[in-house]
Amino acid sequence: KPKKGKKADMVDALLENESRRKQELELKQQLEEAEANKRKELKNMSVDELKKSLSKKGLEAAGKKDDMVEALYQAGIQEEIVAARKAKLRAMAVDDFKKLLASNGLFAGKREDMIEAVLAHEAKLVEAVKAYDAKIEEVLAKMKEELEAKTANELKDLCANKNLKLGAGKEGRIETLLQDAKASDEVDRAITALARKARTEQLLVMEAGEVLKLCEEVQTDPLVKEVLVERLLAHEADFGRVPADEEPKAKRTRRA
Repeated sequence: KPKKGKKADMVDALLENESRRKQELELKQQLEEAEANKRKELKNMSVDELKKSLSKKGLEAAGKKDDMVEALYQAGIQEEIVAARKAKLRAMAVDDFKKLLASNGLFAGKREDMIEAVLAHEAKLVEAVKAYDAKIEEVLAKMKEELEAKTANELKDLCANKNLKLGAGKEGRIETLLQDAKASDEVDRAITALARKARTEQLLVMEAGEVLKLCEEVQTDPLVKEVLVERLLAHEADFGRVPADEEPKAKRTRRA
C-alpha cells in the first residue's frame, strides 16, 4: 500500500477537523433546541403549576413568572447533572470507588448509601465554592468603591508601586488594580480577615464557659502566657502596678 504524502496527510487532518467541528456544531444546535423547548414548556405552565412544581422540589415558590421558570429550568439541569454523576458512580469499579471514598474521608458501606454520601459531600463542596465566590465578589465590590474614591493620580501611583500598567483613564486603572488583587493573594487575605472578624464577634458574645468548652473540644489551652501578660500590662496601665510582695486588693477584700 503506497504511503501518503505530507499534502495528503494535511488534507485528511483538515477533513477530520472539519468533520469534528460539524459534529460539535450539530450537538450545540441540538442542545440549544432542547433548552429552548424546555423553557417554552415551562413558560406554558400556569403560575399555580409553576408554584406546585417548585414546592415539590423544595424550592421557593414566589416571585415573577419568568423567575420561577428560570428556577425550575436550573433545577432540572441540576437534576440531570446529579443523575449523570450517580450513573457514573454506579458504573465505577469497586477498587476505584473505595479510593474515591477514602479521598473524601468517607467510610465504606452499602453501595447506594455511599453513592448518596458522595453526592452530598460533593454538593457541600459546590456550595462552599459558591459561598467563597460570593465573598470574592463582595470584597472586590468594596475594593472598587474605595478605589473610585481616589483621584486619577492616586490610582496612577498605586499602579506604579505595584509595577502595573499605568493606563490612561481612571476606570482602566481601577480595573487593572482589581485584576491584580484577584491574581495575587490580596483578595484571599481580605476574605480571611473578614472571616476572622466575624468569628471574633461571634465568640465575644458567647459566655466564658461556652468559650472554655470550645477550647477543651479542640484541645487548645486558653491560658496562653502571652495573652495573660498583655492583660496584666493593660490592667497595670489603668490601675497601677501591684508589688510582688503585696496581695491584690480584691483578694484582701474577699478575706476581710
